[in-house]
Amino acid sequence: MSKAAAKSGVCPLTGNLSREYARKDNAIYLRDPESGIIFLAEKPPLSDMAAFVDAEYEAGVYRDYVNARRLKLATMRRRLPAICKYARGPRLLDVGCASGFFIEAALDAGFDPVGIELSPTAIELARPEVRTRITCGDVNVLIASEARQFDVVTAFDIIEHTLDPAAFLDDIGRVLAPGGLLVVSTPDTGHWLRGIMGNRWPMLQPFQHTFLFSQQAIRALLLEHGYEPIVIESARKVITVDYLFGQLRQTNPMLSRGLERAKRVLPAALRYREVAVNIGEMFACGRKR
Repeated sequence: MSKAAAKSGVCPLTGNLSREYARKDNAIYLRDPESGIIFLAEKPPLSDMAAFVDAEYEAGVYRDYVNARRLKLATMRRRLPAICKYARGPRLLDVGCASGFFIEAALDAGFDPVGIELSPTAIELARPEVRTRITCGDVNVLIASEARQFDVVTAFDIIEHTLDPAAFLDDIGRVLAPGGLLVVSTPDTGHWLRGIMGNRWPMLQPFQHTFLFSQQAIRALLLEHGYEPIVIESARKVITVDYLFGQLRQTNPMLSRGLERAKRVLPAALRYREVAVNIGEMFACGRKR
């Protein structure tokens, strides 16, 4: 699709006419004004997306993710009370589990967790006791090889990376037991930062984020694909100022340069203080009907 032709298009999920929202790194995002879904006009090849992820685990944002294990575990532990409240059994699958931080937290909470992850580099960075619980591949690999069904399937920061979110939810439904719990986190296009930042919103990442949802859109998508929404709310992540600035260096260099100057005058006690904040994401739980 040419840039000239991408001024408008139809949202693949809603069928609604959508207009150009932003241009980022030679890619064009369109927005469905009715649902709030923002999506790439042209999706990158899956091979390019996978290569990007591996490269980032080696040296970029995802390497910082692995190095921030303490912060990630703190975030995962904040999500466990809701999961424990609604889960009907201990069998848990973490889709796109990266280096297995949620598997660690789920083990401590009494679940029997396993994970699946596309990136071999991410799996290699997992702790040895967790690495043995991770399969390399996608949900379809698990469908072909796994006889059991799960009581809980988690997919944190994953659905926005998929080429077909509807098919992704259907695939999860094949390994989720009846009455099982689906738990997702994903960027929220209804967050105030998106409105303020426009095309500088850090969630616009063409080699990673293909579809971005509003809370209304996630609710509708869950209902359409066999899940009864239980919880849809703003999500909080445990971060430090220092970690946040490091992430922005990759996703928003212009903003990062200004913040780096501000960081130099902050005392260390503030730079490294751990706080739980909503950086523009949502948390959703749905029960398989």
